[in-house]
Amino acid sequence: MAAANSQRRTTMFAKMSQDVQLLLSLFLPFFLIHCVQQIYLIYGTLLQSYGLSYEAMGWILASYSLAAMLTRPLSGWLLENFGIRKMLVLGGLLSFIGCSLFFFEQSPVLLFIGRALSGAGFGIYSMGLFSHQALCVSEKMRGAMFSLLVVGSILPMGIVAPFGEWLLYNSQVMLYLAIGPALSVLCCFLGGRVSLATARDTHDDCGKNWGTYSGLFSSRSFLLLVFTGTLIALVDALTINMALLTYEKGLVTSYFFVSLSVTALIVRLPGAPLLNVLPRVALLAPCGILMSCSIILVSLFPSNGALVVGGILFGAGLGAGWPMFHALIGDILNPALLPKGTATALLLYDIGFCLTPLIVGYFSPRFGIAETFAAIALVAGSILVLIEVLYWLPLYWKSRSTRT
Repeated sequence: MAAANSQRRTTMFAKMSQDVQLLLSLFLPFFLIHCVQQIYLIYGTLLQSYGLSYEAMGWILASYSLAAMLTRPLSGWLLENFGIRKMLVLGGLLSFIGCSLFFFEQSPVLLFIGRALSGAGFGIYSMGLFSHQALCVSEKMRGAMFSLLVVGSILPMGIVAPFGEWLLYNSQVMLYLAIGPALSVLCCFLGGRVSLATARDTHDDCGKNWGTYSGLFSSRSFLLLVFTGTLIALVDALTINMALLTYEKGLVTSYFFVSLSVTALIVRLPGAPLLNVLPRVALLAPCGILMSCSIILVSLFPSNGALVVGGILFGAGLGAGWPMFHALIGDILNPALLPKGTATALLLYDIGFCLTPLIVGYFSPRFGIAETFAAIALVAGSILVLIEVLYWLPLYWKSRSTRT
């Protein structure tokens, strides 16, 4: 008996060590690719200085998410056929080429192409990292591990985005534009060195018998999950347009992003173990509703103080919601469907990031940017309330009654 208990403890410790090894190898690449993404959170300010229209800025900003969205199915195929390392190197290379085109400020076409290429690189890179971890981490550890990994997506908001804003306000445009290509090179280097050890068992089990899209779309819960994620993305994507709102009102954008990142870090670091035991099914939509309330507050009562409070609310919702969303993909699907499932979920999430800049670009000149922000958040938040009441809460109570 004692020997059996000792063997179980040894096995558990070895598994935790593998999980930690995987997390460490993925965290820095994940952090760096999000640094590349989030240095351009205030890119709208620079586009405004070029004298571009709201419509043109909307298309340039949206091209990033549109390209990321279109590469998601390709990303699943790349992971299944070429493996994680080659996939990450390709993503980093596309990001480097795209970011390098931002130096051609006189050509909106090249800016559009650059945003599209960098978005494609981000889509391939991030999807590879998420799928690789989902394949390697057990369900019991999935919530905490995803929470710890996505700390790397929130740190840049409190570090890189304010630094980029400071550079632009001090007329250091060339230095600002050089950050993206430089970090993309590091992404290539580190992406080619991620840990493979813990992925072998899962990949061997699946072999060439990866699941099909028909099997994927037969899951009603998965379809509702990706629809919920798309609505959350519509609100989340307002962050890439936040500089347009604060610029118009004469506010400091960094107040929002710093308070957002600090709050999300508190949720994801000390709160990481809770994400293993909290009912993810019941709490995902409320996270999106909280983010919607944040945007409505900032839009209707614009001030630096509202940016701080709004950032705290948004950070709480995003800090818990984003890892819950990714953990739920693994909870709902079997391992053979994870590459296609993760690619599809992130593709539909990117639809929100693609649509929001276009909506803002079209409606802002007609109704005002603050009013457009508030309307997007109100519509998305209201639908999330309906989905929570009609599907996720009944599913949660049904699962609880089944267990008891």
